Parts: sequence; C-alpha cells; structure tokens
Amino acid sequence: MSEARDPGEPELARCSICGGEHPVATMVTAHEQPEEGPPEASPGPPDPSDWWLQDGAAMQREHPRSFFVPPASRSQALRAGELVRLGFEFGPHADRASEGHIERMWVEVVEQDGDGHARGRLRNSPSRLTELRFGDLVAFEPRHVLSIEYSDEELGYAQDQWPIVDAAVMRDDRPPDIVVRAAGPYAADEEEWWMICKHDAAGPTSESAGLLTDRFPGLDEPLRSGSGLWELADGERGDARWRRVGDDEIEESEDWQAFLAWLSESAQLMRDAEPAPEEEG
Repeated sequence: MSEARDPGEPELARCSICGGEHPVATMVTAHEQPEEGPPEASPGPPDPSDWWLQDGAAMQREHPRSFFVPPASRSQALRAGELVRLGFEFGPHADRASEGHIERMWVEVVEQDGDGHARGRLRNSPSRLTELRFGDLVAFEPRHVLSIEYSDEELGYAQDQWPIVDAAVMRDDRPPDIVVRAAGPYAADEEEWWMICKHDAAGPTSESAGLLTDRFPGLDEPLRSGSGLWELADGERGDARWRRVGDDEIEESEDWQAFLAWLSESAQLMRDAEPAPEEEG
C-alpha cells in the first residue's frame, strides 16, 4: 500500500520528459508572446495521439477565484487574425483531471464556424510537446479559449494600468465600494484609479487592470470613462456594477466631500512615505 500524502504537501506527478517527480502545479509551460512566422498554416496532425486541449470553461467552474477565461459570447465570436491562448495537455501520465504537463501557447484564428468550432495556426514553437510544431493547424472550441489578446482600442482603456486597490478586494473577492480617479500616491500631478472598501479595509496595494476586470468585469465601465467617482450600485463579484456619482451630488454631499478630503490626505501621506530618489554622482 502506498503511503498517504500529507494534505499540506504538493501533489506530485511523474514527468514524461525527465522521468522525475514534480509538483503538478509547476508542470506548466506558458508562452507569454506569439512568434513571427510564415503566413500559411501547415496541416498539422489530424488526430492528436498524446495531447488534448484544456477545457478552460470547466477549469473556471472548478476554480472560480483563481482561473479566469473570456466571456463565452466573446469566445464564440472570434475574428480571423485574432490571437487566442490555448492550453495543450500532454504526457503518458497526464489525464483529463488536469494532471501532467500543460503548455499554454498562442494560436492565430484562421476561421470560426457558426457553431463556434474554430481553426487556427500555432504561433509558438512548442518547448516540450514534440508532436506539434510552429504553424500547425489546430482545431478548437470556445470552451478551450483561455485568453484573447485584446487591443487597448477594443477595450477602451490602457491595459498597462495598475490601480491602487484595497487588499481586501483581491483577498476576499470583494468588489470595491468606491472607484475614483484622483491624484495618485506617486506624484500629485498624476492621477491614478483608486478602488476603496468602506468597511473592514485591509490597506492599499496595487493590481493590474487586467486581473481586476477578469475578476470584476463591471469595472470596464469606470475604466473606459477615464475619470470620475463611482460607487458600487449592486451585485457581487462577476455581477457587480458601479454608477457614476454626478458632480452636483458630490458638491452637495458632506459625506462625499469628506471622503475626497480623506483620499487626498491619504495620497499625500503615501507620497511623503516614498523614499527620495538617490542623486547621481
């Protein structure tokens, strides 16, 4: 009888490449960027023998707090030339419970049928999955799409923003009560997005706009606006929505005036706490 695994120890799987055992969570190879290559896709293997595509939709249902995929409606409306990332699972020891090796690679969409079935060409050279090569044609479905390379123009805001966020937002999957564009903690003349919890706050941190909108899609509206003060209107997590507070409402409300004064003071304290840059020479 095999010895029971301590619940605190990582689950191991035997590597089909080196023969050793590794934590399952580390057996993922992720290609961050697509590669340049030939304009035409090669036929590729018609019947995969030792790999299959990760079901992103199922993974999101199983891990709703940590695994995010695009909305199904968007994955069913792909356009030729768009880039999507797919997860290729493989290895003799791998199974459909997501154990084993996963290589996440970019695929350029060639076409998508009305029922959602799509074909695209591989835009990465596999590091470990030897059955595939750069340019191979891959068939996939909307449920397999892990991410889409959106442009800033399509989203309506810059994706490289890092709003100041109360740590409780990410820790507790808690939509911020207030979203506001105001002077930031780095320079008084540079505005940043702040995402504030009114009660049981955990202190400020920063998080990427991409991860925040993955978790709270309703944040798209404030981010697209580029300005203003917004308060949580209703909903939780994926259903949360914010309403813009009008200028007249802010001016007539002592509570909003007090909040903005507090925020300005907090930003100044954070700027004062920043170490002065070292002088050259």
